[in-house]
Amino acid sequence: MWQVEFIRRPELVNRPAIIVGENGSIASKGAQSVLDWSPELGPKMSRGMPLSEALAIVRKDVLLLEPDMPLYRHTFGEVLIGLEARCPDVEPDTERADSYGLGRAYIGIWGLDRLYGDDAHVVRALSNAVSQFDARIGVGENKWLAYVAASASSSGRGLKITGEPGRFLTKLPVELLPVDFKLTTQLHGFGLHTMGDIAALPPGAMQAQFGKDGALMSDLSNGIDQRPLVAHQTEEAVSEYLEFPDATVSMSAILPAIEILLSRAYTHPQLTRRYAREAKLEASVLRRPPWTMRVAFKEPAGSPTKALFSIKSKLHDPALPGPIEDIRLTLSGLTGEAGRQESLWAEVRRDQKLQEVVNQLEARLDTTPPVYQVRELEPWSRIPERRHALVRLSP
Repeated sequence: MWQVEFIRRPELVNRPAIIVGENGSIASKGAQSVLDWSPELGPKMSRGMPLSEALAIVRKDVLLLEPDMPLYRHTFGEVLIGLEARCPDVEPDTERADSYGLGRAYIGIWGLDRLYGDDAHVVRALSNAVSQFDARIGVGENKWLAYVAASASSSGRGLKITGEPGRFLTKLPVELLPVDFKLTTQLHGFGLHTMGDIAALPPGAMQAQFGKDGALMSDLSNGIDQRPLVAHQTEEAVSEYLEFPDATVSMSAILPAIEILLSRAYTHPQLTRRYAREAKLEASVLRRPPWTMRVAFKEPAGSPTKALFSIKSKLHDPALPGPIEDIRLTLSGLTGEAGRQESLWAEVRRDQKLQEVVNQLEARLDTTPPVYQVRELEPWSRIPERRHALVRLSP
């Protein structure tokens, strides 16, 4: 996050700054916590640390920045595309909170030696894919070892863990473990400051004290990581951007801007003879956090006019938190549906409409909707539970 802010605001060079946001994982919901920080603040900072504690550590004037999550996610999406151009097996880190996983990706480099050469050449190819950033690359037998190797590597270079991983991990701080800041504070309270301290304890003792997080920390501190690499599936989407001359809240300026963005988007080759199921609007708001709105189309929209009608029905003045400086439109859920031919059979038409509803719910909820059908199994059975079953519908 800090690197993205520095790229768009070079005046932040050599200026201590903290990106501050809400973190629901700490005790008081909505409390301000550290998301990222400038290098000048040193290694004592930690993600998820309460802002009050961070300011006590800094003890000097520091600039507090609000996070621009839409920009961070868009930038990271472009980084993933660049990495996938070099290697097909790329997995963004989604196991932690969104604000922590941004900027971290796991890459399966098996077989790439035939294309690039040894590991050093693979690291160079991946570094070139993200040359605009201060990239740290690590190579290891599993995801965890690769991550800790990356955390110890230098800018634009790679580090590979070979031999016994315990020797490498023993002196690393517990702050590297993928657990909440509150839990790392408890570890220090028990005198567990490094992974070597945790590895020296029986796994059962860690699990008894910290539950499943304790078992995870014990495994990772010993270099054990059974998590598979799940390749990222790139979602087809078309995005267009427009910046206003002056910040505005007037719909007479915003709606024409959206119409222009839709016109541009539907001339994109990816949308030729295709339809979109969803639109997402993102905007930078003057002196306030960024604003985002998603619109799931009732029926796939194949033209700017139909898409604009759906967006207009949801967009209104009170929805804007303040004057917006720019706007980005993203059309996703692309489909090749160009027409609809109704079936002669009522049952088939019913199933088609139900399937369409499920598709729209998935676009609106951003997850598989919990929609079930009752199906007959053994209607003759004397046991009621065997007569019917609930079968989940999937899009």
